[in-house]
Amino acid sequence: MVGAYQGEAKDAQGPVLTWLDLAPDGRILFAEAMAQQVVGPAVRDSGIFVVEPESAFFAALARAADGTCPAPSVLRPEDHQSGSVMQVNILPLGHRRIRVVLFVQPRAASETAVAGPQLTAREQDVLELLAGGLRRDRIAWTLGISLPTVDLHARNLRRKLSALTTSEAVACAVRIGLLGIS
Repeated sequence: MVGAYQGEAKDAQGPVLTWLDLAPDGRILFAEAMAQQVVGPAVRDSGIFVVEPESAFFAALARAADGTCPAPSVLRPEDHQSGSVMQVNILPLGHRRIRVVLFVQPRAASETAVAGPQLTAREQDVLELLAGGLRRDRIAWTLGISLPTVDLHARNLRRKLSALTTSEAVACAVRIGLLGIS
């Protein structure tokens, strides 16, 4: 079964996108909430993500992880008729890290809703102030907390929302409906 974010249009025309980061051997380093639902059946006991045909998938991972000339790849799973993943883009992201973008069938993506991550009240406060464009020092002053505490909450938000930057965390929070902004 495949999940979709709450608040997402259930009658979307195009594919729904989700992503995960892999090591060159296919180990999952990080997965967006929806990706965790989508890739569940494709993860082996050892935590390795695989797309059929397996040989083409691992060759694409090797190309993306090539230290001298990394190259992106596009795969279309052989069994995409029965599965939910229509296309897999494999992109070099950084040293020994590969971003895998999954294009999921919209009908399958709307079958169940995945709740967003559980945020503490203080994390929600920090998120709202970050979305309002406040700097760290203004957030600390507004909430009566220290700068390291603001940094701690921002770090937790990035982790919970599968974001690399604070701006990306705010965008993700908007997308999944954690903020009342559209």
